[in-house]
Amino acid sequence: MITPKTLGTPLSESVGTTTTTARGDRWLEIAVAVAIIATFFAFLSSRGLNEPDEGRYAELGREMLVGGDWLIPRLNGIEHFQKPPLIYWATAASLGAFGINEWAARLPSTLAALSVIALTAWMGGVLFGRKTGVATALVLASSGLFFTLARILTPDMLLTFWITSAIACLVQVLRGRGVQWRWLFFTAMGFGFLTKGPMALVVPISAAVGMCFAARRNGCALRLPWARGLLITLAIGLSWFIAVSFQHPELARYFSGDELLNRFFSKAHGRSRPFWFFIPTLLVGFLPWAFFLPALGIDAWRRIRGNAALAPVHGLLLGWVIPPFLILSFSGSKLPTYILPLFPALVLAMTAWWQWKQYSVRTIMFLASAMLMLGVGASSQVHRFNDRFAQQASVRPLVALLRAQPDLYSASIFACEVRAHGWEFYLGTCVSVTRDQAEVILPTSPAQKERLFDSVEECERTMAQRPVAYGLVRANAFGSRFPPTRWRVIGKAGDFLLIGRTPP
Repeated sequence: MITPKTLGTPLSESVGTTTTTARGDRWLEIAVAVAIIATFFAFLSSRGLNEPDEGRYAELGREMLVGGDWLIPRLNGIEHFQKPPLIYWATAASLGAFGINEWAARLPSTLAALSVIALTAWMGGVLFGRKTGVATALVLASSGLFFTLARILTPDMLLTFWITSAIACLVQVLRGRGVQWRWLFFTAMGFGFLTKGPMALVVPISAAVGMCFAARRNGCALRLPWARGLLITLAIGLSWFIAVSFQHPELARYFSGDELLNRFFSKAHGRSRPFWFFIPTLLVGFLPWAFFLPALGIDAWRRIRGNAALAPVHGLLLGWVIPPFLILSFSGSKLPTYILPLFPALVLAMTAWWQWKQYSVRTIMFLASAMLMLGVGASSQVHRFNDRFAQQASVRPLVALLRAQPDLYSASIFACEVRAHGWEFYLGTCVSVTRDQAEVILPTSPAQKERLFDSVEECERTMAQRPVAYGLVRANAFGSRFPPTRWRVIGKAGDFLLIGRTPP
């Protein structure tokens, strides 16, 4: 049986004991929860979908909802297999429930973020005391990258939810709760894999190994049903991959090669960064709390070198952060969002360290509240700076201009050499595109071929022969590839131009 003394706290020797929660503390918890929910939902739809990620995932969800095919994702009417489908299912369900709009598209990320906060606060509370749990919720919610990704449609926050859920199950195992938590640990990993692949296994397994290693050193046996449990994980995580591979056998090689091995071991996806890329990413993304990380790291290193007792919680948090961080650093594909699943562990370690250092909880809460208010203020104004986002700008203003054209319903619509699928999302229809932006994997149907151009020149030449045509192009393509003698600029958003066929 794991005792409170055995659990330990990060960087300290004892656990905050469970005491009767005062009525005032309970009201404080409610107030913090309401404040976080309000700030995360504030101005959620005030800006258009940012490209390329939000536009792509929202359009995949919209086409899944409209087309009714929940097995094969489609992007601009073309089969799309670059990611597992759980984020598409969640987006499609939200769009179906609340309408096709930005608020509904972003809702899965926001709900996932709130769930991560709740799980992390619960872990902080049961391991280190109720006040630490409240501080944990505020610190995580006010971390710069976490707050931002809670309001953006990508798979990263949903993946973080499943990873955090799996590790919360480990905490229940650590507390000696029922055997069902061991099986739920593997189940959560399976759904995480179905969201965004192998990192859903890497992070929880690293945390579990660290926890079990530390428990063994303390004379405690923590056993997980690895063989049968991983069968459950793989049965859930690979279910969709197997189902679509039965329909299209050529996808098996694509999934195992291009989307798994090449993404990690090669630079084929164009996301290569230096080994140290995630160090500045973490320091910036974890603001304002990143200033505490060096002191936290120094204290932890001193205790490890001093052979301080390694409690299971120490092992869990170290396993949660260090091996995944190194694996991500060695990966051939790097994006800032990849380190998001490590944030709950960093927050738990930091708030427990503050408790050990006897930092003022009120000061922490004041700073966190100020950061949340700053985040809300920025969210209310960010749409004003859309043009400065370059290739990440929303095309919503251009669609509004297009809809104002009197001849729109007789026009041919295209997008040439741009990755901005919010174009189709806002228009509610598929458009003609250049083949390189379509990410074609399976052989195309005749209907799909009619909407695909092999080059920019073919796209411009074909559309220039249409009586009425409107298109979305890159700003640097106008003039050189879309001559002003045949095309006119109607509007601009970031690096995107809305152009129209010049009347004869």
